[in-house]
Amino acid sequence: MHATRFVTLSLTLFLALVCGAAIAHAHAYLDHASPLVGSVVTAPSEVRLWFTQTLEPRFSAAQLRSSSGAVVATGAVDPANPKEMVIRVRALPPGKYKVKWKILSVDTHRTEGDFGFEVRP
Repeated sequence: MHATRFVTLSLTLFLALVCGAAIAHAHAYLDHASPLVGSVVTAPSEVRLWFTQTLEPRFSAAQLRSSSGAVVATGAVDPANPKEMVIRVRALPPGKYKVKWKILSVDTHRTEGDFGFEVRP
């Protein structure tokens, strides 16, 4: 019976350490976006990105770039929801676009990424 208690306690401690480490090292990642990643759409009035954690507005930014790489518009954390970023755009001409983002989550982890979508008439 003593050996069983030792094994149970050891397993519980191991799981607590593993789960605690996973939570402590969590990062904010892109959950979804509008327009959808890789989609073909008519010209949107904004690009919106939803993240898995709250973002630090002063250290998070997004850019919308044309197929030539030129910056078309920039965005920031939405004051109404600190897990979202928004890039407001005027009428986008048909073409391929790339959204690039760099963020700092409130847990002090930095992540970045990009995705594309296409505008058709």
